[in-house]
Formats: sequence, structure tokens, C-alpha cells
Amino acid sequence: MLPFKLFHHHGEPELPVTMYSCGLHIQHALHRPIGYPTFQCMICFSGEGAFSLENHSGLKLARGELLLLPGGVAHDYGPTSPDPWVLGYVGFDGSLVKSLVDSLHLPLLQAIAVNEHELDQIEAELHELWHADERGLEESHRLASVKIYSLLVLIASIVHRGKASPPARRDAGPEELIRASVQFMEQHYMEDISLANIAAAVGYSKQHFQRRFKQIYGMRPGQYLQRLRLLKGAQLLEVEAELPVGAVAEMVGMELNYFVRRFKRQYGMTPAKYRAHHHTFVSGERVGSLD
Repeated sequence: MLPFKLFHHHGEPELPVTMYSCGLHIQHALHRPIGYPTFQCMICFSGEGAFSLENHSGLKLARGELLLLPGGVAHDYGPTSPDPWVLGYVGFDGSLVKSLVDSLHLPLLQAIAVNEHELDQIEAELHELWHADERGLEESHRLASVKIYSLLVLIASIVHRGKASPPARRDAGPEELIRASVQFMEQHYMEDISLANIAAAVGYSKQHFQRRFKQIYGMRPGQYLQRLRLLKGAQLLEVEAELPVGAVAEMVGMELNYFVRRFKRQYGMTPAKYRAHHHTFVSGERVGSLD
């Protein structure tokens, strides 16, 4: 069991995703008429309970189910069975939380079922998050940010498992299937996916997929995925001035040294110089606009 822990980040760089609270313990009834200050992910490990939410009364949460709850939503919750209701939870905030949740198409205010393996994986993630502040301040802040990002990606993969399947090969032409593969890359670029994974998602062998992809897009699918990851990394560098380059690399599914090397080849400068150049340009543009 992990008692409630509140995390403070005063004086530390603001990251796009920041941990606010974490815990895993027997949960008793709570009344929150003005909601919680931040976004929450709540996971049931034992027993059964119910939430009364705005326009969502009687939502039950039993073992193997999780709930994503936005901040500021009034709610009550408590156990509904004689067995202990054990909940794990993490509260998180940050400038990119809403856009991240939206881009991952995560459902809010509804129970999401996970299997036993995934439940064990989430429990391990919660333990690591709870102990994150035992490291150095800056390192723990960064580690928690990356861990929460990974947790949300894991939840997204659970939610979308078996959904949004590409068109059946008998009903779709090569161009439609290859477009489906691009959509798959857009949804999973931050994960450790292989060309075999992508090819299987659209019903092709790896070799046939690579051949078809190059015919339509003029490049190999591996090149496309790499450019996509670098583009997403560049966008993060532009938006988040204080986010460490290592965290950016991990958030786009690349190892740090490889990310730096490929980024320099693609953009003609290192990620750090790219960020500095972008923010210098933006600052100069803003100053010029005031004249």
C-alpha cells in the first residue's frame, strides 16, 4: 500500500506533464463538490466502488478497471461492497495534458477494463511514480513526467486495442491500406513499434508493405516514421523551452543519442540549438511586432 503523497515542484522547470499526487490504498468515501485540482487516473485493484459525477451518476469501478477524471469535475465516491476497495491513483497537470489526452483519444468519465498483466504493469508504474521524489529534484521531476506520459500511452493502447482496424484487404485498395498504415504510425510513433508491427496492422507482409509504401510515398516506411518522430520532437522543442532533450527523445520513441544525431542531419543543427534558434526568432518577431 502507498499512502497519499503530494508532490511539490517549486523552483523547478515547468514540464508539459507534471505529477501532482499519487497513492495506492484502501479507499473510503469522499465528497468533492468542486472536484480535484488536477486531472486524475484512478485504478481499482480490489473490491468495488461507485462514483457519482456530473451527469454520470452510479458509475461503478471494480478490480481491473480504471477511470480518467478531468480536474474541476464535482464528484463523490466510495466503496459499495464489504470487501476493501483498493484504489491506485495519480494526479497530474501541465500545459500539454489536455492536448495529449485529446490526441490519444482517451475516453473520460467511463470505466476502462484492463487485463491482469496490464493491471500488474500499471501497479508497477504507480510504485515507481510514488518513489520518484527519492531521486534528485530535477531528475525526479523529469522521470515522473516521462512515466505519466508512458502511462497515458499504455492506457491509449488498451482503449484502442481491436478498434479502428484498417479496411479489410478484400475491400480496400493499396492506397487506402497504406494511408491506414500512416494513420497507425501517427497514433503509435511514441511507442517501440517495428515495420513488422505496422505491416501486420494493415494485413501485409513486411516486404510487400515496404514495396507498396515506397510506390505511393516515394520513401521507405522506416524513413517516414523517423521523419514523423523528428517532426514531433521539433514541435515539442518549440513549445516546451525547459523540457530536457532526453525527455523529448523518449516522448517520440527514440533513444537520445540516435535522436540527436538524426535530428542534426534532418534540421542542420542539434535539438538544443534548434530550440534556442526558434525561441530567439520568436522573441525577435514579438519585439518587432511591438514597433
